[in-house]
Amino acid sequence: MRLSERLEIIIEEVQTSGSVKVSEISSRLGCSEVTVRNDIRKLDEQGVVKKTYGGAVRIEKGLSVDFVPGECFLNSDKKYRIAKRAYEYIENRESIIIDDSTTGYYLADYIREHDAKRIVVVTNSLLSGAVLASARHVELFFVGGHAIGNPPSCLDNMTVKAMGQYNADKAFVGVNGINLEVGLASMGTPQMDVKREMIRMANKTFVIADSSKFGHGSLFTVCPMSQVDMIISDIDIKKEYVHIAKQLNIELDLV
Repeated sequence: MRLSERLEIIIEEVQTSGSVKVSEISSRLGCSEVTVRNDIRKLDEQGVVKKTYGGAVRIEKGLSVDFVPGECFLNSDKKYRIAKRAYEYIENRESIIIDDSTTGYYLADYIREHDAKRIVVVTNSLLSGAVLASARHVELFFVGGHAIGNPPSCLDNMTVKAMGQYNADKAFVGVNGINLEVGLASMGTPQMDVKREMIRMANKTFVIADSSKFGHGSLFTVCPMSQVDMIISDIDIKKEYVHIAKQLNIELDLV
């Protein structure tokens, strides 16, 4: 087999699988391992692949974009645990909506790091969209509009209208406040309208919010608790809220 043919096969395998092993390529091509190592060395020198012990891996080249984090790192340990639990409720090949909440970002990041499930994701969050854009196991749909906030997300009438085109299996929504006897609260009408549409277009709605959100209200109510299938939160929630949730048959999953 000619050198150019061997190199083409090695490049294709690295791009498809992410890595190659010298022993496997040698057997596949019917040539010595020394030949394959020399081929990989040539590709490494050209910057096409990265040579490793016993093989080669794909070179990941990408752009770095800075976002103003806002409250992204507030209660980060709790948000990570909530995101991890939320991921468990997602089935392979399901379609989900992730809103512009900071906990939603943690879910997007967890999905990016775990490729066991192929997922369709719809989001209005520029941050979550950027995180998922390079994930090969994710089919990403970004809902546009007027980008505002830190970190930024699209929140206006165009966003609401665009969201109405999607039908998702599940929506994962963060909120500014949770009043178990009234409903989910939002800080303003743009967020309220977009979240309402997300909930309307999903078969099931999961609220992903840390315990600090309980008991806090707002001028705007997104929806009553009857439209929520489950709240995923952390174990630091006050016992009185757990008691109220039980009385009202509101399902809580605490991590």
